[in-house]
Amino acid sequence: MDPLEKTSHACRAAALSIVPGIGHVYIGEKRGGPLLLAGILLIILWLFVLSVAFVPLVGLVLFCMVDTYLTVSRDRGLLI
Repeated sequence: MDPLEKTSHACRAAALSIVPGIGHVYIGEKRGGPLLLAGILLIILWLFVLSVAFVPLVGLVLFCMVDTYLTVSRDRGLLI
């Protein structure tokens, strides 16, 4: 994969992480499933139960975006 293709792939995966875990599933990471479940749980809590769940949801989205981008671009993420 050439550097330009790798960068566009990394940006695509990071953009998919608007829903936490989808970007990890897209690139084939094992931790994508648990992150997806946590993201869906936080979205449901935020929409229907607690508006306070928005803060950890934003944190999880930002973490997933950075982690997926780094995983694709340098072959390791924030948590190795």
